[in-house]
Amino acid sequence: MKSLTNIIISTVLVMAFTACNAFTPLPTETPIPTVTKLPTSTSTPEPTFTPTPTEKPTERPTKTPVPPTETPPSPDLKMPVGKPLANWEGIPIMPNAIAGDGDSKVYYFTIEATPDEVQKFYEKAMTNFGWNLFATGNSPTNSIILMFMKDSSLITISIIPQDDGLMYVLLI
Repeated sequence: MKSLTNIIISTVLVMAFTACNAFTPLPTETPIPTVTKLPTSTSTPEPTFTPTPTEKPTERPTKTPVPPTETPPSPDLKMPVGKPLANWEGIPIMPNAIAGDGDSKVYYFTIEATPDEVQKFYEKAMTNFGWNLFATGNSPTNSIILMFMKDSSLITISIIPQDDGLMYVLLI
C-alpha cells in the first residue's frame, strides 16, 4: 500500500511540476470581439475629355422665325351637327346649346355665350351634382379648362371661343 501511495503522490507531483513548467504551452486566450467601422464610400470625379473641334462645322441654313401673332389661331375642332342632349353621362349640358355630338368618352357642343357664362354655369351645376372643382386654367386664346373630381372620377370641361362668336364646350 505504501508503494501505491508513493506512486499516487509521485504522479500528482509530476503533473504539478509539468503544469508550471516554462516549456508547457500556455492556453490560448479567448478572443474579445471588437467593432470595426466600415469605410465610407466616396466618389472622386474623374476629369472629362472634351475634344476641341479642329474643323469648323458645316453651317446649316436656318429658317427665319415667324414672329408671333397677338392671338394664336383657334384650334381646328370637329364641329357638332347633332341635336344637343340635356345631359351627358350625368353631366348637364347648358340650356340653349345649338348642336352637340359625342360618345361615352367625350361630348362636345356649341353655344352662344361668353366664356365667363359657361364657366359660371358649370362651376354651379357641377357643385350641385356633388363634383368638386380642383383646377382651372386659362390660355392665351381665352380658352378655359375646368377640372372636377367626384370620388375617383375626373371630368375636364374645356371652353374654347370660336371665330364666329360661339363657344365650343368639350366634356371629357
